[in-house]
Amino acid sequence: MGFFDRFSNKPIKPAITQRAVPEICGSMTAHQAWAVVAPIAKAMDRQARLTLISSGLDMSDKGRSLSWDFIFFLPARNLTVMLSLEPDPQSADVDHSPCILTQRINQAFAIDASRPAFPDRFRDSPDVVAEFSASGVDFLFGPTDMKLEGRILPSGKAAWVTYYWDREYSTSFEKMGS
Repeated sequence: MGFFDRFSNKPIKPAITQRAVPEICGSMTAHQAWAVVAPIAKAMDRQARLTLISSGLDMSDKGRSLSWDFIFFLPARNLTVMLSLEPDPQSADVDHSPCILTQRINQAFAIDASRPAFPDRFRDSPDVVAEFSASGVDFLFGPTDMKLEGRILPSGKAAWVTYYWDREYSTSFEKMGS
């Protein structure tokens, strides 16, 4: 963003960058992905608010996915940033190559500022998948496009959600206790 772009009414052009994250290889839990993206968002804006979290369509029965997407609203900068972790598309072995972090920065709109935020402390995906599995969701032999996503319910509570054979399952998002 140039100096004069701050004062004009035209939106900034989306900025997209990518870099390797050698400490993460293969599939990861929500908390492993969060450990990479949260510090980046907080460095951009200490008051960054998480407004979307979603795994890829390959959620395993162990609560791991090859990709995770996070969107943050950055109120101090009036921007949104989408941080995605995924396998290197150039790699022949996605299970052992470093993940690629893609960062997409866009101008925020009024709706972005009004979106409810998720809590920073949340249940990890293996725990959530285990709960859904106990309720009959089969991440091992079920549909091949299983995923987890966060949703803010009309009540204001955050929930983890998955879909299994045209049925929606949800459970608490927030981590309780210490």
